[in-house]
Amino acid sequence: MPEREIVFVDAVRTAFGRMGGTLRDVFCSKLGGIALKGLLDKTGIAEKAHVDTVMAGSAAHCSHALNPARWAALYSGLPYETSASYVEMQCGSAIDSINHAAWKMLAGQADIVIAGGMESYSQVAAKFSMSTPPYKLIPPMPIQQQLSPVPEECIGMGLTAENLQQMYHISRQASDEFAYNSQMRARAAMEAGYFKDEIVPVTFPATRKTPEVVFDTDEHPRFETTLEALAKLPPAFSKEGTVTAGNASGRNDGAAFVLMMTRQKAQELGYEPMAKWLAGADYGCDPRIMGIAPAHAVPRALSRAGLKLSQMDHMECNEAFAVQNLAVIKEIENQTGEKVDMEKWNPLGGAIAFGHPNGASGARVGMFAMRTLIRNGGRYGFFSSCCGGGLGVATVIENLQR
Repeated sequence: MPEREIVFVDAVRTAFGRMGGTLRDVFCSKLGGIALKGLLDKTGIAEKAHVDTVMAGSAAHCSHALNPARWAALYSGLPYETSASYVEMQCGSAIDSINHAAWKMLAGQADIVIAGGMESYSQVAAKFSMSTPPYKLIPPMPIQQQLSPVPEECIGMGLTAENLQQMYHISRQASDEFAYNSQMRARAAMEAGYFKDEIVPVTFPATRKTPEVVFDTDEHPRFETTLEALAKLPPAFSKEGTVTAGNASGRNDGAAFVLMMTRQKAQELGYEPMAKWLAGADYGCDPRIMGIAPAHAVPRALSRAGLKLSQMDHMECNEAFAVQNLAVIKEIENQTGEKVDMEKWNPLGGAIAFGHPNGASGARVGMFAMRTLIRNGGRYGFFSSCCGGGLGVATVIENLQR
């Protein structure tokens, strides 16, 4: 069998909503189904060929569906014959889905895969045990969720960011400046209309009391942000800490997917690919410093692609926290011996501005990377994320529309 090449044909997402905002009544799998249907409508892939599988992930599972990927695939109108796998890697779920899709196709086990993810913080459900002994007067209590079997490692994500702040000696001012830049870059990108081509509208029909609502604009960015206002916010997780509501990502609702296939299949079907998948990598670390893991996953992915950090024209790292991204930048520079060009790092803004629907964020940073490379004529880029539990994941791509 000749060596296969894996390409990205197109990518779409819903606009991202605030927790309790416009998308509050749409549960996770339905959000995924809406985005998937939008991708099918835009590309016409279901009329042209058989989609082998859907790989979709989220961090908090789904309040309704047992297999959220299968539910979303069926909702989108894909045929019963298209299989679906649910992937859970917390904030890196979509990137892990993308990498697994590529590996599956490289192994000759599929030709066309849709990959990505979705999340609804507004619809997160609690789990309750059904094995509590009766007549013990024990009231039902939700099961405490864990990211590690070690109690000392089960700490809030904000505290993992504070641990990185102490390890890498990052100032509150540096974090606030990073957060401010994220908001301003997002503002510039939105005003330039960069996301019109990728957003699938979510329509809420009119009722007797309310007009039709078409949700097609990210609602989390705060364009009125100032450095002075950020500096006044109190620490959110530790009395002497530096992480605040202003320099951390939001908890959000949204979905995002990419259409991937072999290059041969894309040529056969008449598609002009956006980018080529070059390599993927993942890495584990102590859950108490979970945010640093991309600094190790990215160099691994670059090595597998035969590339250097200095060759990257675009770099995306999901902004769990400003201090987390700043720590990753320092450690990537330690790992590679090269400097990060901050103009190429999240140049459209990141999750601090757009919000973080965990399962969707990986595909969102992926499409930001692909479209920016095309827009600017760059050649190589990567997108990455840290993941709760102490994981990092990354993908390296090449622009095919230079």
